[in-house]
Amino acid sequence: MQFHLNGFEPGDPEIRPDRSRRPAGSPLPSKTDVLIVGCGSAGLTLAAQMSAFDDIDTVIIERKPGPMQRGQADGVSCRSMEMFAAFGFAHRVCNEAYWVNETTFWKPDPQSPQHIIRTGRIQDVEDGLSEIRM
Repeated sequence: MQFHLNGFEPGDPEIRPDRSRRPAGSPLPSKTDVLIVGCGSAGLTLAAQMSAFDDIDTVIIERKPGPMQRGQADGVSCRSMEMFAAFGFAHRVCNEAYWVNETTFWKPDPQSPQHIIRTGRIQDVEDGLSEIRM
């Protein structure tokens, strides 16, 4: 992910947030058309699609109290990227992301246990698994 000079700020970096919406932490409405549980890749992708329908009331709930301060599930799979491409915003995820194309394994060095050594390296996504270049 890109370096954020003054800390991470959630939301779309290309637009200002819509202040007419109910602020986070507001009481839940007694009725809604669509309730999305969780702000993971699937929940936020569904929310992005639902935002195209003005006549459908959508509410997202998340158990975490606010924006994440540190990473969690920092990777985005090729299948998620395919879904993002279908909705037309995969390029924006790529603009904000750091591309990881391999996984490495480490363990304590037997000759010097206070140091670590690399014990293996594998390709992150096998060739031909997805149309998205990962």
